[in-house]
Amino acid sequence: MCFAETPDIIVIGSGAGGGTLTKRLSDFGLKVLLIERGEAVPREYDNWNVEQVFNKRKYSPFEMWLDRNGNNFRPSTWYNIGGSTKFFGTVMTRLRAMDFGEVRHAEGVSPAWPIEYSELEPYYCQAETIYGVHGDPSDDPTEPFRSAPLPYGPVGSEPFIADVVERLKGKGLKPFPLPVAVDLHPGGKCIRCATCDGFPCATGGKNDAETRCVEPALQTGHVTMWKNARVEKLIRGLDGRINAVEVNHQGEVKRVSAKIFVLSAGAVNSTALLLRSADIGMPTGTCKQFWPGWSKLHDT
Repeated sequence: MCFAETPDIIVIGSGAGGGTLTKRLSDFGLKVLLIERGEAVPREYDNWNVEQVFNKRKYSPFEMWLDRNGNNFRPSTWYNIGGSTKFFGTVMTRLRAMDFGEVRHAEGVSPAWPIEYSELEPYYCQAETIYGVHGDPSDDPTEPFRSAPLPYGPVGSEPFIADVVERLKGKGLKPFPLPVAVDLHPGGKCIRCATCDGFPCATGGKNDAETRCVEPALQTGHVTMWKNARVEKLIRGLDGRINAVEVNHQGEVKRVSAKIFVLSAGAVNSTALLLRSADIGMPTGTCKQFWPGWSKLHDT
């Protein structure tokens, strides 16, 4: 992509949200600049090494955050293509229909969504196809209505778990296989190794946002990705709308404009970016523009 022509959309973050959206935008032929703070997780033997992944935290950035009491801690966060999906356990369950309504909890009330499950249901089907989800929802007594089956059947349980399943059924319970996004079928890359949840995949058999979305999107020719690029701030124009981003890309500060911006850098870092984007018109940051309820939260 040549930036003599303004991209249609700038997407910040290549994880579950940004990576998936980039895939769909590229399918429609839109010009996208995908900005990722990290780079690809290398596929190597250490992907399977418990000591390297969990104890030494080889793939997690060394940075310190503050907790609510002002104490330092090192968060479980990742800056890489595919975001947290490189380390997720591949489980992809749908929200239940009741989750979209008002839900009362012991600590308060979760307000209803502005949409219903039925409106989102077709997009669940699209996502399950993109991520090649395996499973059998027919055994799940809580499974909501679906307009299409999962792309693949269940992967099957290991002998020990299979025995547990049969014993639970014998007691009248209804265990069911979780829907999982793995490339485990003839011609697939998954070798059913002993490490998956919390580990990156050395074979590319985990259907994460990089393998299923970012890589195919780049192949379309409609997407340019900047790696090792940290968005420093969102910039508003005279009309009050975001019209550019300031990016530190491989040591060089750049300003890029677009027609539409998608902020998908994770809950904490997206919020931090909005706060860094404060200006004279919005001295507490641009959170208000993206979420009208921010002012009330900030005041409390």
